[in-house]
Amino acid sequence: MMRRRTFLKGVGSATALSLPLIPAINRRSRAQGSGPISVRGAYAAPGLSFAGIFLANRAGLWAQNGLNVDLKQLQGGPLSIAALTNHEVDFVGVASTDPMISWDKGIKTLAVGAFTGSLVAQFTARKDWMEKVGVSTSSPIEAKLKALKGARIGASTIGGGPAQYTRYLARTNGLDPDTDMKILAVGFGASRMAALRTNQVDVTIGDSPEADQIETEGFGQLFINCAELPLFREFPYTLLVVAPEFAEKQPEAVRRVVHSIGQANNLFYNDLGSVIDMLQKENSALDPKAVARALERDKSGYPRDARMTAAMWQNNVKVAVSTKMVNSNPSADEGVMWTNKFVAA
Repeated sequence: MMRRRTFLKGVGSATALSLPLIPAINRRSRAQGSGPISVRGAYAAPGLSFAGIFLANRAGLWAQNGLNVDLKQLQGGPLSIAALTNHEVDFVGVASTDPMISWDKGIKTLAVGAFTGSLVAQFTARKDWMEKVGVSTSSPIEAKLKALKGARIGASTIGGGPAQYTRYLARTNGLDPDTDMKILAVGFGASRMAALRTNQVDVTIGDSPEADQIETEGFGQLFINCAELPLFREFPYTLLVVAPEFAEKQPEAVRRVVHSIGQANNLFYNDLGSVIDMLQKENSALDPKAVARALERDKSGYPRDARMTAAMWQNNVKVAVSTKMVNSNPSADEGVMWTNKFVAA
């Protein structure tokens, strides 16, 4: 039987390791009020939308909250949700599309915090493509979106969050995403930037600081900043998700994880200089100026304490229904797919 491929990356002091496809209940059997709790986590992609994970490591927040955390990076949201439901990990960082689709399939998850509370994703375009279609970075948003007709758009995967948001924006501007454009799976991070650099695609949609790095290299520019669009200003782009039974049986573990991410997000407001320094080190292959520029631009997209709002989830449901990502009209009420129960008061 072919083994599922996982892409592992050590994050700071956390250990990246391949875990078996069976529950490891004994690792969580220690009393939760009396010392470090061992938990396992995964995140779906590299990039600054999961900055809270990297900051929690580099700032020592896991340990301060009494946690021993093992982390791994997986190839996208579906694999991350599968790892969660197979009890390979205790929490995951995924795009909000992933738990929405899972719920529609009858796989229940619980979002307990938000890494990002607006859609801090960007479309980056090649300069020669913009010149060819007659738009620029200063063109009205309607003109930019209509210019995507006929474009080759590179996303990490065909079914992931960025591809779904691209389809939503296309439909709301009179384009058919299935016939008027080509959405191509080109991979994450460096692979996506390479696809744009080598003219395999005209535009990419992905995480910061990709657009800033590409501007530094000179062949493309930030084309559309999704967080500036009204619907996406308050939106649960990336979420901290657990299985409902884990939250019920291990509430103290969940509380400590959520508090760690919440404290990491609060650093954006209390000590942005340290955030920039830590994340520049985390992304050492990129130009430090690109990382700093992205963080300064997007800092308000990281909600204090990792707290979510009903408006975020109402917008999330609106996009999911509009794109036919789901077959039903799911509830956006707190206590169904999401909760602030574990967020610091």
